[in-house]
Amino acid sequence: MQRVTLGGLFAAIALILAACSDVSDKPLFVPAVDYADFTPAIGCSADVPDATYRACMDPNALYAAAIDAANEAGNPLMVIWGFEECPYCKKFAAEEMNPESPRLISDFVGNTLTEAQRNSLPNGGKDFQISVLHLHVRAPAGAALAETLGVTDIARERGWHRVWSPFVTFTRPGSHEFVAQTQFQQGEKPCQYVDDFAISLQQLGYIPADDSKVRPMCAAA
Repeated sequence: MQRVTLGGLFAAIALILAACSDVSDKPLFVPAVDYADFTPAIGCSADVPDATYRACMDPNALYAAAIDAANEAGNPLMVIWGFEECPYCKKFAAEEMNPESPRLISDFVGNTLTEAQRNSLPNGGKDFQISVLHLHVRAPAGAALAETLGVTDIARERGWHRVWSPFVTFTRPGSHEFVAQTQFQQGEKPCQYVDDFAISLQQLGYIPADDSKVRPMCAAA
């Protein structure tokens, strides 16, 4: 029987920590676009400084640029449809998009995905990130884009006369194919947003489905 010394055990732990250290402090979510690269509509004063949802910017240009950037990075694109005064959008941002306490790659890949799903990602998911775009769905141009892309149709199929907020869609790299796992037809949704994200990635075919992971479901509000 091979004997493991205390020093050898510490060395093994150090190697494990070193392997994880390059991802533990990296955020899972990264901005898909830099709003500074876009010019607001002339005369539009609807946006407060540092607004998350930009009513004065062309959503078609934002979406096209976000698709290109996500494709180049090989990231899935998560679009959050909302508006600045939306209370649930603020709650979602505080829980999932807080820059002071960002969700980390290691947390999502290590705790939300199964081993098979992790192994399906390049480099075991150590560098896996999700590009994020916020679109103002109450502005006329944003509502029109949601209609064009079919996002509004999904909301109507689920009993809403318009897109509720926040409404989250995921787009697969290299395509405009997207899914919206915000609510299931039977009126349930994942209790945790991270499980919602994982299911969306499964539906896109970005990661394989794996029923070995229990994802608790809660009644939709």
